Amino acid sequence: MRTILDLIAFLRENYSHEITRSLLLILTLLISRVAVDRLLAANSRVPVEARRRWSINTRNGLFVTGLAGIGFIWANELQTLAVSMLAFAAALILATKELIMCLSGGVVRQMSNSYTLGDHVEIGTVRGRVVDIGLLSTTVMEIGPNHSSHQMTGRALTFPNSLLLSTPVIRENYMGEYVMHIINVPMAYAVPPTQAERMLMSAAEGACQSHVEVARRHMEDMAKRYLVDIPSVEPRISIQPVDEKRYQLILRIAIPARERQRIEQTILHRFLADCYPVVNLQ
Repeated sequence: MRTILDLIAFLRENYSHEITRSLLLILTLLISRVAVDRLLAANSRVPVEARRRWSINTRNGLFVTGLAGIGFIWANELQTLAVSMLAFAAALILATKELIMCLSGGVVRQMSNSYTLGDHVEIGTVRGRVVDIGLLSTTVMEIGPNHSSHQMTGRALTFPNSLLLSTPVIRENYMGEYVMHIINVPMAYAVPPTQAERMLMSAAEGACQSHVEVARRHMEDMAKRYLVDIPSVEPRISIQPVDEKRYQLILRIAIPARERQRIEQTILHRFLADCYPVVNLQ
């Protein structure tokens, strides 16, 4: 107890101004954060994505401002301790290696524009829609399971930004509102490949016909904007043998990103109904 009182007295005598200014800075930042959050919550006319983006940018900006302010307030003391703390700093870097890697991953994401809020991304085993981007981690609403579905599972996944330094980022909606979607359909050789290809193409053309022209114009705009080659927006089918019992049809279509699940199910339902029609036993 005596030691704690002596420490408090020492800090009060030597660092009272720095402590006071640090507390005032922290209090100001907290009040600013609460005020911004209340303003965003009260302005219901602003879209949810825009409000979430403002909230995240404000949080990150205030955090950086706080770190810079604390460093400026304690600059003289930190300079005095710099030489004696050199060994400690080296040990601290080793101990906080993962933290530094997370910050580095955040910088890489920002510089390369790997993804932003609302993007559908896949990083390693994580696949989902980005809902929060912090300095150290990213949170996504999971889409799945795996690649067999494109619906939200209701689970939120958070991964450290250090993952960006070693794992490729797949941005599923890089092309914007319209995406190239792949559907794999395994089939037994009991259904002739050419017949299956013809029925699948018919189902795909019926489901995608209303989107083809709009998708073509969108892809042409993306090609001019990003100077990239664009694939054909017409439905395309490839046949790939798997083994002696089955093969698979690989269908590629251009459809709105938000309707991938619905259109895929429409195509599969019609295709399977044509392949295996219901037999009336009466």
